[in-house]
Amino acid sequence: MSLINRRQGLWTLAGGALAATVIGTRAAAQILAKPAAKMETLAVVEKNEGGVAFYAVPGGKRVGVVPLGTQPHEIVADPTGRYAFVGDYGVESWKAPGVGGHRVWVIDLEKRTLARTIDLTPFGRLHAVRMDSKGRLYVLSEKDSVLARFDTPQTDNAPARLVPVNGARSHYLVIRRDGSRGYVADTLSGAVIMVDTDDVGVAPVRQHIGVAPEAMTLSADEHMLFVIDRPSGTLHALDATSLTRRMQRTMRGEAVRIVTQTDGKLIVSNTQDKSLSRLNPTTLAEEDYLPLPAAAPGLNIVGDTVYASLQNDRVAIVDLRAWKIVGGFATGSAPDSAVLMR
Repeated sequence: MSLINRRQGLWTLAGGALAATVIGTRAAAQILAKPAAKMETLAVVEKNEGGVAFYAVPGGKRVGVVPLGTQPHEIVADPTGRYAFVGDYGVESWKAPGVGGHRVWVIDLEKRTLARTIDLTPFGRLHAVRMDSKGRLYVLSEKDSVLARFDTPQTDNAPARLVPVNGARSHYLVIRRDGSRGYVADTLSGAVIMVDTDDVGVAPVRQHIGVAPEAMTLSADEHMLFVIDRPSGTLHALDATSLTRRMQRTMRGEAVRIVTQTDGKLIVSNTQDKSLSRLNPTTLAEEDYLPLPAAAPGLNIVGDTVYASLQNDRVAIVDLRAWKIVGGFATGSAPDSAVLMR
């Protein structure tokens, strides 16, 4: 008998038995009732919209927006989840003329407002932003090939350290968890450059990869660095200390992003094929394959979920345990990097 029908039947009982049963039924209903799910919010950089939009997930209702400027690109949140930092690229594409943007936008994630800006003049075309486990912020100037480190980014107005990378177009960045080393994908020179983020007396280490290396991720134990030469879709596995080549394989054509799951497996966004591949990190063998509705220039991994930013102006929600798309929603133009707020 359903709960409603049972209650209706009990009204035929008398006196104290009725009262006791009703109280007991209410108590049981309270025990069985599921607590309301806590809303999570995804803050998504929308490059062509020039801002960060906030979406309740998994439903995708837009709940806020912070206008910024021309072509914000990457976003990272501090360890507390209170503030996020966005680099000001400042031009429509890497081939566009001009020095580009020189600001770091600091966003209050709780209030969904722009808290302040950090001026990094004369360094321009700020692209990659990363955070280490100590809460230090790293910002990469693509134009000037300089890595800036902020030790207290919530309040700093100037970097604590500037590290010359000495590249040609320093586009993508990976930082070790302790912040001791940074890895830069230098697209025009075709190289990966490893730098000491504190001591400029330590000479950078370079490894030529191909035409235009872009996507990078470290292995779960940080012993290996995985780098994709974007045009050829060739994945290289390098020793993370020496940048010595260990393995390589060809993906499904042009590939733009790679991330590491918590169990160490690798997920690659195949741009040309409009798909995701999941790889064994030891052998680089493809273990799983997932077609997408459109190419995914942004892969944002949170636990067992990937929020894939698609070229058709949508976010696809991928359950990594089930290895399938379980949801999605429309966004503004050119969604890319994102952070999840719980």
